[in-house]
Amino acid sequence: MKRTVYTADTRKQAVEILASGVGHRTLAAQLGIPVATARQWARSYLAGGSEAVLNAGARHRVYDYDLKLAAARDRVDRGKTVREVMIKYQIPSESSIKAWCRVYRAGGAAALRDKPRGRKPNKPSKSE
Repeated sequence: MKRTVYTADTRKQAVEILASGVGHRTLAAQLGIPVATARQWARSYLAGGSEAVLNAGARHRVYDYDLKLAAARDRVDRGKTVREVMIKYQIPSESSIKAWCRVYRAGGAAALRDKPRGRKPNKPSKSE
């Protein structure tokens, strides 16, 4: 599956259109983009404003355990929508919330804790 990268101009147009108060279907029609992309941009705009749409994917954000847990609990245990959770916690990424919910359902709160990344350090040999 090929991932489409949208230009800064397209994203600027999207922000202008979203600022006028239209919905994601109108946005998709006006820009000729998939409805799913327009929906994600509209949700991101509600959660993080124009910055969330203009800089989407530009930097990897790291969220702390408490925020991930609260967001997952609101979605899974309290039945809030993804959109409500995005807005409440100002998380512009729908996929992050969905991933946290999957992990929370499978392994509970402890599964949301960050795990060490990278190679494990070598143990020094006994002769050293």
